[in-house]
Amino acid sequence: MDAIETPIFLVGSLRSGSTLLRLMLDHHPDIAFCSDSEFLVTHISEAGEFPEISAYRAALAADRVFRHGRYEVDPDLNFQNLVKDFLHQKLQRDEKSIVGATVHYQFAKLKHIWPNAKYIYLYRDGRDVANSVVKMGWAGNSYVGADWWLNAEREWNFVRSRIPADSWIEVQFEKLTSDTGMELQRICDFIGVPYSNRMFEYVLNSSYSLPDVSANYKWRRSMQLKDLRMIEAKLASSLRNRGYEPSGQPPLQVGALGERLIYSHSRLFAVKDRIARFGPWLVLQELISRRLGILGWNRRLARSIDDIVDRNLH
Repeated sequence: MDAIETPIFLVGSLRSGSTLLRLMLDHHPDIAFCSDSEFLVTHISEAGEFPEISAYRAALAADRVFRHGRYEVDPDLNFQNLVKDFLHQKLQRDEKSIVGATVHYQFAKLKHIWPNAKYIYLYRDGRDVANSVVKMGWAGNSYVGADWWLNAEREWNFVRSRIPADSWIEVQFEKLTSDTGMELQRICDFIGVPYSNRMFEYVLNSSYSLPDVSANYKWRRSMQLKDLRMIEAKLASSLRNRGYEPSGQPPLQVGALGERLIYSHSRLFAVKDRIARFGPWLVLQELISRRLGILGWNRRLARSIDDIVDRNLH
């Protein structure tokens, strides 16, 4: 079957180590692996209906991550063929035989385009994911940050139950960093390619270093006791299902009122973080233009915000 019809999708929560694994796979001599590619699915409806193509093309033009992918948008293709063409472009550009892409959320919709895809689900201790989400400024506290991990777990459980057993594999981040060679061999066997030491050559052209076990279980060194007790009350059963042991601290249950306050605090933190990053005037204009539905103005402002994000990445 054509490689474009049977891609490999790396799925899982943001902040689970997907960039590291994607870089390894992309440096395999047979595998071309796209970076974050949520734009493949986020415009598909929950019922599986494809977006109107002109609106989709306009959305792509405003998508910072898509622009970094250096894809050409063929105006003659419908939605289904266009998203497949993005993978085809990566495959041709790298002159390889297998293609894949990373998708962190709404990956259950991939089946509407690629019913024969294979999946690698990468997971990490939810306490570390929650801490990392807070550090990125996406949530104001680890209790809310844990939702990134929980949502990915729930979506993956849904996907896994509906695809053939030989079309998916699960990879634990902590094992990937502590026994890298064995885990990469297992992944290569799943994909159907020979193991290659070239997968470690990503260190030559990226800011990522070789896998380091010090990245594992950072929550033990950095998470505040109160946050740990709250997050374990929220994640206890899910962590155990994934083989992660609780800290031994007594869980701190959060009532309905307390949870509302925690989420309100997180939203306030996110706003303050956004203002600190982009300035109050730009944030205010973007909010007003979005609420009023003035698309041209909003897209110009969003582009200014994207430019600031890009500058801070370097």
